[in-house]
Amino acid sequence: MDNRQRAIYLCRTRVGLGIVMMLAPRTGSRLGFGSGNDSQGAAALGRAFGVREAVLGTGAAIALSEREGGQNWLSMTAVADAVDAAAMLLTPRLPLRVRLVGVLAAASAVAQFLVAQEIARDEAVELAVH
Repeated sequence: MDNRQRAIYLCRTRVGLGIVMMLAPRTGSRLGFGSGNDSQGAAALGRAFGVREAVLGTGAAIALSEREGGQNWLSMTAVADAVDAAAMLLTPRLPLRVRLVGVLAAASAVAQFLVAQEIARDEAVELAVH
């Protein structure tokens, strides 16, 4: 499996996460942030997060499939995950569960950024050959 295909799978996973968050925002909030997050506000925030994930994942998957700026979309998703990670890891007095989600977000950001770099290198080689 090449870098582009791996990235497309990552993006589709992101879309799936977004859909779950839109359809069951309280479940997602409880899994990530604990059982005290069952309010209407938490549900609205969960849905908004789900929409963001679905849009970023869809945009990146389409761009990667069409070979039109996929690495840029992946870089944007990496930035979104890095900001999420910073918020979860740097905000004082958050529970351990939130910190663990922050670590996952940081790992996702790094992975997506590295894959975006690899795809950019692959495309540069393809252009040089043609």
